[in-house]
Parts: sequence; structure tokens; C-alpha cells
Amino acid sequence: MDIGNKIKTYRKIQNLSQEELARKVYVSRQTVSNWETNKRYPDIQNILLLSVLFDVSVDELIRGDLEAMKDKLSNKQVNRAMSVYTLIMLIAAMIG
Repeated sequence: MDIGNKIKTYRKIQNLSQEELARKVYVSRQTVSNWETNKRYPDIQNILLLSVLFDVSVDELIRGDLEAMKDKLSNKQVNRAMSVYTLIMLIAAMIG
């Protein structure tokens, strides 16, 4: 299960609305919505707050998402490398 679904599940277990959870962890309701739909990941401070609020370990919250985060980071690195390579080839072609 991904972190968004875990946050939503734990929130519902505690009978909290997104707005109520947002107030407890000092973020907007939209931020909670973004977490629950996996549009954004909570930062480490929010992960710690959520683990305390839900009475679960940080590991329990993020397990399963670590591979997805690694893949996302890896894809960014590949895209950056391809952009640099393309730029170098373009400059080389212009110089002739």
C-alpha cells in the first residue's frame, strides 16, 4: 500500500476529516488531499507528525513507497543526463 492510501486509512480510522488532520499537522486541507492522492509526498517533519498522531512507526507509513521514491529520483537523474547530453551534442553540431 502506498503512503497516500495509508494516510487516508489511518485518518479514517481516527474519524478525522481532511480538514481536521490538516489542522493537527499544520498544513492545508489541499496538502492532505495531495498526500492522499499521491500527488505529493509529505516531508520528513510531516511524516514524523503523522506517525505520532496515528501511533504507527515511520517505517510503517513509508514502507512500500521507498522503491517508488527511488525510481522517481532515478528517472529525474536520467532526464537530467539526457538534457545535458543533448545540449552538448547541439553545441558540437553548431561548432562543426
